Amino acid sequence: MTRWETLDVSVDGPVAWVRFDRPDRRNGVTTEMAVEMYGALSELAALDAVSVLVLTGNGDAFCPGADLRAAAEDGQAARRLPDPETYHSARLLHEMPALTVAAVNGACAGAGFAWAAACDVRVASASARFATAFLAVGLPGELGLAWTLPRSVGATRARELLFLAPKIDAEQAREYGFVSRVWPAESFQRELDGLVAQLAGRRLEAVREMKRNLVEAERLPLGDYITGESARYLALLTGDGPDSVRGRMAQRRDQIQADHTE
Repeated sequence: MTRWETLDVSVDGPVAWVRFDRPDRRNGVTTEMAVEMYGALSELAALDAVSVLVLTGNGDAFCPGADLRAAAEDGQAARRLPDPETYHSARLLHEMPALTVAAVNGACAGAGFAWAAACDVRVASASARFATAFLAVGLPGELGLAWTLPRSVGATRARELLFLAPKIDAEQAREYGFVSRVWPAESFQRELDGLVAQLAGRRLEAVREMKRNLVEAERLPLGDYITGESARYLALLTGDGPDSVRGRMAQRRDQIQADHTE
């Protein structure tokens, strides 16, 4: 697997971890990081054995958006803008076969907010703070945020967050529907590990096909969608092997019988 300069990427069984890794700059985004995000996610999306991808930050921040100081200090930064394809990193988070989890452990704004919005599940530390922040620097937004955000918080709330750009805390983010769980900072990693273990324990093929269902439901008319959904459902329902539905039912039956004989 490729080694990255601005990201800490690892794979442990069915779980991939992508950590923003510029803690000395609070994980601020540079052109290099944007390019590496697309590259890393492209590699991970191609791994058939991965069912869960966790996006988080090293240090006390998730990702606060662009590192404006670094850009100001680098007189050539504007000439090294990433290729437009790079912005499809958000699409990869939204559409890749693995379930994607944004584990927001601190400041989350700008591009960091957009990457989080593209994930399937978002959880937060009580210390996390959120803002879209784009209009504050004279930009209209990037990384598909105007597409993903209304799908989690609704159209009216999305417009408020984009146009007014309020700074909100983790509890407000949960009230808005942007995150589903908020954990105390001191127990955040433990709670996250438990959630990830739970998700990773699900049947890999079922997780990936459920993700496919959700992605295709956004694209297809209902009739066409049900045709594909039913084919995937029946394929997994009738498959063989210890991890199949039949295999799991047999294991459960054997366990029940063993419990009754003790």
